[in-house]
This record gives sequence, structure tokens and C-alpha cells, in this order.
Amino acid sequence: MAGNYRFAMDQKDIVRTLITTVGSFTQDRLIDKEQRVQHKEQCAERLAAEDGSSGNDSEVRYSDQAVLANLDWGIDALEEAINTSNIETKHARLDYAEKMLHVCAMLTSDQKTAGVPNPYLSAWAYLNLSYLWKLRNDVHNSVLHVLEMFIVEPFFSRIDFAPELWKKLFLPHMSSIAGWYAEARHRLMMEVVPDSSDMSFTADLDQFFKESLVFSMRPDQMNKLKKLEQLYSESLDENTRLFAKYYKDCMNSDLSPGASKKVMAPMLPIAEPPMTPLHEVSRSIPDYVKFGPILPKSAGFSPVLKSKHCGREGNNRVSLNSSAFLHDMNESAAWDSHDGVPEGNEDDSDYEANDGSIGLTVQQQAKLNRTRSPSIFSPADSPRTSSSKTSSPKSDVNSRKESRSLLRLLSCRIAAPSDAISLPISPSKSNDHSISSADSNGEVIVCNNSENTKKEFSFHFCRKNDGRPLSTSYDYVNIRTSENSFQNESDEGSLSYVSLPLSEKLTPHSKALKDFVCPITGQIFNDPVTLETGQTYERKAIEEWLNRGNTCPITRQPLSSNVLPKTNYVLKRLITSWKEQHPELAQELLYSETPKAKFSSPLGKEIVLVSPSNQTSEFSNFKAMDDHVTQRGKRFTRPVVATSPTSVISQAAVEMIINELKPFVSCLCTSNNLEECESAVLEIARLWKDSKGDAAVHSYLSKPTIVNGFMEILSASLDREVLRTSIYILSELLFGDENIGETLTSVDSDFDCLAALLKNGLAEAAVVMYQLRPSFAQLSSHDLVHSLMQIILCKNEESVDLLLMIKPKDAAIAMLEQILMRGDENSRSLNALTVVSSNGIASLVKCLHRIEGRRSVISILLCCMRADKSCKNLIANGIELSYVLELFHTGNDSIRGICVDFLSELVQLNRRTLCNQMLQIIKTEGAFSTMHTFLVYLQMAPMEQQPATAALLLQLDLLVEPRKMSIYREEAIEALIEALQKKEFPNQQMMVLDALLSLPGRITSSGESYIESWLLKVSGFDHPYNALVKADWTETTVGINFQNEGEEKAVCSWEKRVAFSLCNHEKGCIFKALEECFKNNSLKMAKSCLVIATWLTYMLSTLPDTGVREAARESLLDEFINVLQSSKNLEEKILAVLALKTFINDPTAIEELGKYAKCIYKTLRKLKRNSFVANEILKALMNLSSVNATEMWSCIDVVELDLSTNGEVLCMVYFKGCLISSHSDGTIKVWDAGRRRLRLVQEAHHHIKAVTCLYVPSSGDRLYSGSLDKTIRVWELKPEEIQCVQVHDVKEAVHEFAANSKFACFISQGNGIKVYNWSGTPKHINFNKSVKCLAMTGNKLYCGCSGYNIQELDLCSGTVSTFYIGTRKLLGKQTVNSLNIHDDLLFAGGSAVDGISGKVFCRSSKAVMGTFPTGSDIQRIAVNNDFIFTATKLGIIEVWLKERMSRVGSIKMKGKAHVKITSLVSDIDGGMLYTASSDGKIQVWALD
Repeated sequence: MAGNYRFAMDQKDIVRTLITTVGSFTQDRLIDKEQRVQHKEQCAERLAAEDGSSGNDSEVRYSDQAVLANLDWGIDALEEAINTSNIETKHARLDYAEKMLHVCAMLTSDQKTAGVPNPYLSAWAYLNLSYLWKLRNDVHNSVLHVLEMFIVEPFFSRIDFAPELWKKLFLPHMSSIAGWYAEARHRLMMEVVPDSSDMSFTADLDQFFKESLVFSMRPDQMNKLKKLEQLYSESLDENTRLFAKYYKDCMNSDLSPGASKKVMAPMLPIAEPPMTPLHEVSRSIPDYVKFGPILPKSAGFSPVLKSKHCGREGNNRVSLNSSAFLHDMNESAAWDSHDGVPEGNEDDSDYEANDGSIGLTVQQQAKLNRTRSPSIFSPADSPRTSSSKTSSPKSDVNSRKESRSLLRLLSCRIAAPSDAISLPISPSKSNDHSISSADSNGEVIVCNNSENTKKEFSFHFCRKNDGRPLSTSYDYVNIRTSENSFQNESDEGSLSYVSLPLSEKLTPHSKALKDFVCPITGQIFNDPVTLETGQTYERKAIEEWLNRGNTCPITRQPLSSNVLPKTNYVLKRLITSWKEQHPELAQELLYSETPKAKFSSPLGKEIVLVSPSNQTSEFSNFKAMDDHVTQRGKRFTRPVVATSPTSVISQAAVEMIINELKPFVSCLCTSNNLEECESAVLEIARLWKDSKGDAAVHSYLSKPTIVNGFMEILSASLDREVLRTSIYILSELLFGDENIGETLTSVDSDFDCLAALLKNGLAEAAVVMYQLRPSFAQLSSHDLVHSLMQIILCKNEESVDLLLMIKPKDAAIAMLEQILMRGDENSRSLNALTVVSSNGIASLVKCLHRIEGRRSVISILLCCMRADKSCKNLIANGIELSYVLELFHTGNDSIRGICVDFLSELVQLNRRTLCNQMLQIIKTEGAFSTMHTFLVYLQMAPMEQQPATAALLLQLDLLVEPRKMSIYREEAIEALIEALQKKEFPNQQMMVLDALLSLPGRITSSGESYIESWLLKVSGFDHPYNALVKADWTETTVGINFQNEGEEKAVCSWEKRVAFSLCNHEKGCIFKALEECFKNNSLKMAKSCLVIATWLTYMLSTLPDTGVREAARESLLDEFINVLQSSKNLEEKILAVLALKTFINDPTAIEELGKYAKCIYKTLRKLKRNSFVANEILKALMNLSSVNATEMWSCIDVVELDLSTNGEVLCMVYFKGCLISSHSDGTIKVWDAGRRRLRLVQEAHHHIKAVTCLYVPSSGDRLYSGSLDKTIRVWELKPEEIQCVQVHDVKEAVHEFAANSKFACFISQGNGIKVYNWSGTPKHINFNKSVKCLAMTGNKLYCGCSGYNIQELDLCSGTVSTFYIGTRKLLGKQTVNSLNIHDDLLFAGGSAVDGISGKVFCRSSKAVMGTFPTGSDIQRIAVNNDFIFTATKLGIIEVWLKERMSRVGSIKMKGKAHVKITSLVSDIDGGMLYTASSDGKIQVWALD
């Protein structure tokens, strides 16, 4: 393509060429690891250079750090994929790299990230994505990503990322642009190069285009050159983007062989220069013509490029902001060729400056712009052979180095507008310049005091500040005045001038930048290291400093680590470059000391504008507990014990103050008069404030005897002002030298004294106590929680005359945090409850608006929520979540962990609607993406923080309906599952399970999850749930909110979202993770796992079937069955049964469940009494053809009672754990049958003859007994007792009986039945048939008659109808001997007819539902939920399965063969069977 670019190419040829060229490029990059590493380092160097030159002292936002971290992780993952040979690992790392790189690739193009233009980061990401697709053997996508790189950021793509690829693909199309540029540059240089009339256009101008030539240009010529360079660069960029889009269209329109549609090929664009060139470039094109302005790696991103990225117009026109900038300068300064100094013309207009060069001449400004901007020196940066008229190659190199160093010498960073101005200007021997920052209306005035020229001009400041005078400071600048300098001291509002000598030969102190000199050693850096505070020191010097204390020497901020970072190689290279340019100055400064700040006096020769030790740090550092000692205002900036302190008073004044202190100090230490000592304390405080905290005064007052004197005053004085003053002085001394604390802590009584003062209401004592860094044992031994809370609750502000180093409230909060965070769990809980009971929650929440102590406040609130979860609602109603999120974004990993735990606890509220509101605030608060920040933190978070972070991120994502794809949801669930699978970390597994338990959103008012109780309620076992509801309503009027329909609807909707997301992640892989947790030996973990697995499995039945039920069955079915068999806990078994119910509608699952039918059958039968779900599973199992019901049934002979002394046992009834039997001697006995063993509890002898029948109606409130003594007795049922309440004389013997609240029906002699209405005489109803048995339900009476006939009597109307008529037989009697009603079924047993001895009827339809195919007559029938029992004449009881009507077993009565079974009873759950025989015995069987 490079050789044939003049001729049109076919589209397929273009695509083929693109694939070949880009494929070769990416293949070479993938093979050459060293080149990839070098390229990454170069790009990182550019980022570092930009960060160092941005002039922004504020911290980079955490969200910006996250984006850069994603890019770094993506590149690292790509490297791992390249280096690994494992296919699975390779694919996994490629997928991860693609996910991370796409974050940067999708950045908004018109914004910045950490000061870096987003297009640069996107282009870098696209380049690595092209490598990624090449590894996947997808060259087509690889080409598209490379082209996207050139579209997004053409400048750096052709400069940094792929210059060789740009030469092949794009350079051949840029000849017209290069020709225009060469021609325009030629014309411009002709105006500058002497004797240019003899030169032609084809002459080699490289030998003339040197720095000296550029520096000799007039401002208007520089302006033209600036415009030309910028226009050329923009033209190359836009046309590169144009052709990249063309190539992309070609790739997209290229059809595969199977495509049916023809896409029209794109039109070939034409690269048009801004103006038509008169000549073509025929010779070799230099680099600066090929690429345009080349930006050095160490230059970061030039202002031109920044403006381009931030303000690119939609019509792709070139922006000339920088040109307009130079144009404005030309209008304000007239060129004077005589002395080279611009003559100033005042102009009131303001403009935006792109750098920090302020107060310079136009020529110096132009030089600075040339040094910073690549557009001026890009041609000269390409070395060429110099002619004799210019300098040698060596001098050419030196001149370039010198120009680059000028950037460092003239650069300065703009700090706070309230500071004074200090300018590092190159001095001259004969010229003095003065700078004003007072009432100049935003201007910086430079006065030329030279004897030769008395000119001055105004240079407008870069920004206006609401019309107020604006001042600028430059850190670490010390300037010496020359002999003829002057200082004009004036009152406020007048101009204050500082003379600055200007000379061509720079002095060592002005030449050596502050960045090159260590503030400790005062020597040029040899091995510079930059601490986390942003300050740079010599490695050996800072190591010695850190051995004495872990603080930054200048900022006094504590350091989080004692390990020094790596060498600052960028600074080291700059120093090396500077030394090469100025070897004589470097030698001078080799052993020179750092310039120290001097006192300003009218006769002094030296004036200090800003001292290194006088910087004010307004940022609070929360990395350790004592980070509350923040610098409050300028009073904190004094250098008490700095390495190179700058005093604010003269030495004589210091000595005078010390002399004044001596008598008061002597009085304090020796006097026995308390009043004198108190007066001495007040005077000492006054002198201390007068000294402005001078180091010498501090050292004098820090003596142990003086410190002990103050402590004695604290222990003896009762004057509050004296006490507060003593505390103030001790606090000041401790702040300057922490070693004083050793004097105070050496005696325990000192701390006890401070604690006593604190308890007595002296809030200031908390400050000194905090500064002493007490241990947890010291704090806990004094029981300070209540006193500290009183300080926090107090609304009084601190005194203005005694400003302590920190506020008492901040100290109290810090110590309270230490008390709550240390100790055992019980003590932490008690202390937290003390905070809650003191009504301090609201006050603590209000303290969040202050940065100081914000971390501690959140820690305290977190402890309170964990100790008393009911306070969550109080916190949620009053908190401003923006403060918590702000702390999260600015804090370190430890602080972020606390914030995540706090937010995770806070959103676990008992009201779902309020919880969703809190989550919505968290999600939308702030100008950046909270979810993305949480995602990045999740990827970097410590192991113990991942579950809470993942759960919180998942909840934020589920505020909307789950989408098909969400990176936040996927990453959150993946993190939870990965943590759940880590067997070697059981604590983390437990944390994940706790997080999962809270996700469904079923939370009580006390903050506990009630998901287990709710599941038990769903199963029919509602005792735990009802108890929880009752307790919840007792504690609070809000309760669980089930009475609120809106809340319940919100909870149901929420838990469906959660369950759907968890179950459908990676085709149900969470079930596999839960399966592994089931195998853990921890009972607590196994229980939590069972609850979560049951909930997820149950929710599957309420969600659309997406194919994950099979995964749940494969992973959890065996585990649920194992719980059902092995667990001794009733609730666990019910949970397992509820989970198994989900599978009964799945044919495959129920068949697999049928394999365990024999194992779980007995357990399910026992659970039927507690959960209806067990009965549903039993029914499903019994309907399986593969299940052999006979194998599952068995019985055990429990007991046999011989009651023959009372005659025959004629009848028995079972009711609520009691068995009641009637006997032929008229006795009624009550037995306790609760534990399988029968225990006699009562005997009643009210009947005088045999009691033939007993009956308990469905209402269960009465017992009726019929006897041959012609009476019917009504008994009241009591626990373990019956009491006769009525006696009815019916005049006839009662043989069989049934009754309800209105009627009593009995069988006497003869046909038909007697109906007695409890208030009148019996009414005889004749069927003309002999009635043998009765069964009643409601107002219906069923009568079993001879002839195998069943009659139905309506007791209300008295009408009789035939329910069933049996088949007539010639031989033998056919009689219905027993009737039993269960549910809607009527069971009848009697004479055997054609092998059928009994039938089952549906009462409503009278249809026959089943038969009992047995050859023996049925005498008695008993029915329960599971079985049917039929007794025959031979003493044999046959057992039938109720669901199938199939025989499963038989029981043989003990005794003689002719024994008749007189009564047969079973409990309703089918666990026990009771039989009575004519020989007076009762036998009991346990059915298993």
C-alpha cells in the first residue's frame, strides 16, 4: 500500500492489505515482549509527567484511580494470557482482560481521567484489544480495534502507539499536506534566515532551523510559526481519522462468502491540506514533516492537545486558541529591536493562561511556550548536520538541552490564591523587577529599575476572582535580593515591592530548582524518593528521620508505612539532565546547604517570601487513629520542631520571652501557694501565645519539672479557667513533641487525674488524654463512655482565646471509637448499648458533616448498629449518605471497608420501601458512578470485605428489573460464589452466607433476618413465625409490616429479583457452591446453608423456568434428603421437606426422589403432623409405580393390657392423645397415650350396665356414652379427665350411637333407628331393615343395614334415601358391619361378597372409589391419614394404603383364634393402632 498509494485499489485488496499489515504489526508486538514492556513504560512515563506538571495539589478522585486500575489490570491480564500455555487459563484471562479494557475504551472523549485526556486512555485500550483479538485468531476484529485507535486519538496513535503502522497505512495519503507544510515553513524561515534570497525551495533548511534561530524570531514570527505547527498537526490528525474511518467502512462492508446482500463500498477520501501547495515533496520526508509536532514522553500532554480534547468542534475545524493567546500578547507588547525588551501597553482585558509562567516578558514567555509546546521544537528535535555558520552538533545538543531545562526553570505551580507571590525569574545584574500582589486588580506589575531603561508593562493575571485582587504563591521559593534591591513596607492596601535581580548568568540558588534540593540535607538529590504526602527527600536522610518518628518532616502528617517507595526516576533524570547542562553550578551546590528563611527587617539584605516549613495542609488524613490532629488554620503551620525551622520573631525577642517566663515557671515548680501557681499558669499561657509557638520557648517549657508542675495544678486547682489553660499548654507542648507524653504517662496518677477531670465536666481534658495515646485498658478501666458521650452531646463551642490543637468533641469521638472497637465482643456490645441508651445516635449522625473524625463516627455508628440493630431506622432517617460516600472515595482500604460495612448494615431495614430509597440514594449520590467505584473496590478489596461489598453492589444493581447482562451484577454474584467455594476460609464462607440471608429483604425491626421463620410458615409450621411476630410487635409499633400490603408487595417483588439473579447466574452455579458448604463440619454454617438453599429452591417454583431447576436438583437433592434422614432438628427437617416439594412436579426429579422413598417414608409420616408439605410429598411418592408400598410399612407390638376383670372391652375412642375405653361392667377408663405406653388416669363407674358405645363428635367438645342401662350420658372432656354433665334416659338399651349438638341417634332392638333431639322423646325411623352400624357427619347419618344396604338420613328434614344397595345373594347373610367417614369418603365393611368385603364411596357423588378384596368378613374399620385398617373374625387386621387402596400388610391379634375384635382405633396421624378384644384385652401397635 505504501508504494502504490497514488493508484486506486480494489476494496478487497484494501481489506487484504489491512489484514496483512495489521496482522503483521500485532504479531510482531505479541512476539516481542521487551517492546511491549518498553512501550508500557513509555506511556506510563507520559502519564506520570502529566501528573507532575498538572499543578494540581488535590488528590486524584478514586473513580479516576479505578479507571486507570482497570487499564492496568487489563494489560496485566493480557500479558498473563500471552505467557500461559494452559488453554483454559488463557481464555479466562482474555475474557477478564477484555472486560477491563472495555472500561477504558468506552470513556467519554471530551473529558479527562486523573488529568489525562480520555482519548489517550481509550486509544491505549484499543491497541491492547487488538492484541487480544489477535490472540483469539480473529484478525478482522483486531484490525477494527486498531482503526478505532486511530479514530479516537490520531495524534498519539501515530506518535506513541503505532508510528510504524501509521507510516504504512496513512503516510502515503498525506503527501499534499506535507508539501503544503514544507512550503509554508520555507516561506516563514525565509524571513528569518539571513541571506535567504539565494536559497531555493528545495534547499535543506534543517541546518538553519536551530534553537538560536527560533529565539531570534520576533513575536509575530513566533506566532505565525505556532499557528503553522498547530494547523499542520491538526490537519494530520483529522485526515488520519478520515482515512481510518474509510478503512473501517471497508472492513465492515467486506462480505463473507455466505452473505447474500451486497453492501456498497465506501468512497476513497482525499487528504486536502489547508491550502494548496505549489510544490510536491519529492525528496525524503523528515520526521517532523511526517508526523508534525512530536511531543516528548516527559512532557505529558501539551496544552494544545488538552484544548483539542476538551473543546473539539463538531465540524472538525482547527481550534487556534493558543494562536489567539499569542496574538493577544502581540497586541499588548510592542517590539523594540534595540534592547530586545517589549514595551508595555496597558490593557484591562483578562485571559486564561495555560501554564504557570507569570510575570515574564513576552520574549521569555515565547521561549517558555516553545519549550513546553512540541509545535516549535519538533523539527529541531530531529538531529541534522549543522553548517559552519551555526554551532557544532555538540553545541546543538546542548542548546536543545538548555531549552528543555528552561521549561523546568520557568515552571511554577499555582497554589491557593490567599498565599503570597513568589516568582523564580531569571535575574540580571543590571535590572531589578518588583512584583505587586495587593491592589493590582488581578495584575502582576513588573518594574524595570535598570539605569539604561526605565520601562514598565503590565501583565494580566490568568484568572479573575469576582473582581477581587488575586494573589498567587509558588511553593518552596527563596529569593535573595541584590545589593541595589529595595523593600517598600507599607500598610494594608499599599503596594509591596520585592526586588529581583535579572542577569544573563543565573546564580546557583535561582538556577537550581527547589525540586532538585533535599529539604533535609540541603544538597542536590542523589536518590530522591517521594512520600505519600507528595514531598520528596533524599533516601538516606528520610531513613534517618523515620527512625525518630513516622511523620513527614515538612507536612508533619503521619505516614501509613515505614517502607520507602521506589526512586523517583523522573526527577532523577531531570536532575541528571540539568547537571549535564550546568556542571559548574551543580558542583557549587554539591555541598551547599538549603537556603534557610531569614527574618525580615528594615536593614536586612535577605527577604523570604515563603518558607518550606510554613506550608498549610488542609487535608485530613484518616490512616491511623490519631489522624484527627489536623492542621486548623495558619496557627497550625508554625514549625515547632522542624528540621529547618523558620522563626517568626527575632532571637532577641525569644530570649526576652524566656527571661519573662523564668519567674513564673519557678513559681509553678516551687511555690506552695496555689493562687500564685494559678496566676503563673495564666501568665505562662500569655507568654506562650506571644511567642507564636517558638521552638526555643517550646523546648524550655518541655522540661519534665515544668510539665509535672502543670499536672499538679490540674490535680489541685478548682478554677475552671486555670484548668482549661493548663490543658491548653500541655496540649500545645504535646503537639510539638510527643516525647512529653512519656513524662505524663510515666505516672499512672496523671492519667487518672485527667480522667477525673473529664468525668467532672472538663471537656478539654479529653484533648490531652487523646494526645497521650492511651491504651484500651486505660480507657476501659475508667468507664469513660458516658463522659465522652456528654462531650459529644454538648453544643457549646470551644473558647476563642484558647484554641486547642483539636476540638474536645473530636478527641472524645476518637477515644470512643477506640473503646468500642477494642476488647471482647461482650464489652463492645455493652459499651455500644451505653451510647444508644444515652440518646447519642442523633448527635453522632450530625457530626458526619465535619471531615475531622468522620471515620470514627462511622465506626461508632457501625458498632451501635451491630449491638442494637433497632437503631438502624434512627440512623437511616437522619443521615446524609453523601458524607459516607465522600469518605469512601477519599479513604484508604481500611476506611473503605468500614464504609462498606456501615452501608451494608444500614440498608438492612425492616421496611423494604425505605431500604430501596436508601439504596437509590447511594446509587445516585455524587457526580461519579458509585456502582463503578464499588465494582473497582470489589476487585481490589481484602478478602474479608468482598462479601459485604458484593452484596451491596448486587442490591444497587437490582433496584431495577434484572437485565440480561449487567457487569455489576455478574461481578458481585461471582465474588459471592467464589468466596463461598473457599473451603480453607470458613470465616469468609460464613460472611457470604450471612450476606445471602439478608438479601431477600425479610428483616425484623431488630435487624435480624426472619427468612427461616417465614419458610417454616410457608410449610405450615408457623409457631416460630408467630412467636417472632408477637415479639416484634411487643418491641416496636412497626413490627414486621405484614399488615401493610404495600410493604409485603415490595418484599415479594424484591426477593424475586434477588432469587432470579442468584439462580440464573452461570446456569445455577450457586447451587454447586451451596452443595460444598453443606459438607462443612460447622453446624452454624450447615444451618445457614440449608436456609439459603431452601429459599432459593422454593423461589424456583415461583419464577419462570429458565432451565436451572435441573442444576438445583443435581446439586442439592441428595443434601436435602441427607438432612431429612440425619437431622434431629424438627425445623431443619421441615425446611428440607419444603425444598423437596419443589421437585415433585418434575418427572425426572420425582423419579429420583422415589429411589429414597423407603428411607424417608417414616420421617415424612412423622412430619405430617407439623407440615402439610410432607403429606403432599408422601402422596406423590405413593403414586409412583416404582415405589413398593409393602416394603415401606411395618409395625411394632408396643403393649398388651389385660382388662378382663372389667369384662369385655366393648368400645374405644381416641382423642387428643387420650384413649377412652368402655367395658361390659359399665366402667369407662381414660388412658394417657402420649408416649406410646398406656397410662390409666381415670375410671368412671356412672353406668350400671355395659357401656356399648362411645362417640366424640367432630367438634371435639363432648363425649357421649350409650349403655344397656337405657341411658345416654354426656361427658365434658378435660385434660386427662372426663366429667359427666348430663344423663338422658332413653327407655331403651343403646347398642350403637352417633350424635351431634342437636340430635342423638342410636340403635336399639328391632329394625330402624331411634333419633333423639336431646329435649324430647326418641323418634323411631323404620327402614324395614336391621341396622348394624352408624356414621355421622354434619346433619347426615349413614346407616349400615342388612342386605348390604346403606341408608342416608337427613336429620334436619327426617327424609331417608338409599345411599347404596348391594347385590342380592341366595345364600348367606349380607350385612354392613362397620362404617367410617374420613374427609369426603365413606368406608364400609361387612360380609364378603364375590371376594369383596368392603368398599369406599365418595359421599358427594355416591361413586365407588375402591374395594377391599379379601375373603373374610370385615367386622371393624379404622381410618387415618395414611392407612385403612380392617378387622376380621379371626383376629386378623389387614392394613391398606389409603392412596392406592392396596393391601400393604397385616397384624395378628394375640390370644385364641376365636377371639373377636370388638373395637379398632387409630390416631389421626397413623402412628398408633389400638385394638380391643372380647377377652378383655387391649393391644397397641406402633406403625412405622
